[in-house]
Amino acid sequence: MLKTFFSNWKRRIVQFISLGLIGEWSFYGIFRCPFAVPYIGCGNCPVIQCPGRSLWLWSWILIGGSVLVFGRAFCGWICPGGLVSEILSMGSFLKSKLKKRVSAGLAYGKYFVLVLALYFFFLAQNPRWAIPIRTGDFFKSVGLTVEHADPVWIYKILFVLAALGLSLAVPMFWCRFLCPTGGAIEILSRFSLFGFLKNARCSDCDQCRHRCHLETRPSEINCVQCGDCKESCKPNAIEWKSPLAPWRNPDTNFGSGQARSANKPHFL
Repeated sequence: MLKTFFSNWKRRIVQFISLGLIGEWSFYGIFRCPFAVPYIGCGNCPVIQCPGRSLWLWSWILIGGSVLVFGRAFCGWICPGGLVSEILSMGSFLKSKLKKRVSAGLAYGKYFVLVLALYFFFLAQNPRWAIPIRTGDFFKSVGLTVEHADPVWIYKILFVLAALGLSLAVPMFWCRFLCPTGGAIEILSRFSLFGFLKNARCSDCDQCRHRCHLETRPSEINCVQCGDCKESCKPNAIEWKSPLAPWRNPDTNFGSGQARSANKPHFL
């Protein structure tokens, strides 16, 4: 299990470095952010200890740029929540048990959560559901935040924690089905310049799906461009290249209708 986890060691190194750089902000966003939608507009947040006050603007600029170049690679290489979900998913007992149709249907959940987040942020002016604890010991501040929060803030936190915890049953439950950031990135990633794609040698054997921790295939819904599947493909049908330049390789899977369908992003 550990051998598989560290098989793509470059990605693990990037993930753990990212955890060290922005992991604290992730925890603040879950446990101490008083607003309905965390991680956005953090510059004026009254929780002055939160590192997001200085990170949020540049982080979103970099995320936006990475989406246009590498698609949903942020989820697979940078996001601390993705790393936590992967660790929890190592013991999932329903791995490869969900039917494709069920999984595809649940995947629309993240777009529903995204719409809710956009509503609360833009139309409801991102309401404050908890009393901000400006400074103090982290865990004591978490306790005070919980103690004085509105019930809806408690429900939100329980929802997020439960969704993350469900990765113990269904691999990457939060990332695949509910993460609004992942949903937004996935919509934009159809315009990305590079990514892992299937070429004409793909036989639909699904070995890549079995290897994938999100149980998907290159360029399909929930593909986070991690590249873990590439070594599992015996016909060497997975390539890192630009979908905008299929003429560079005659094997690229764009020549026929079936081929175009194979690499078509399956969302919305």
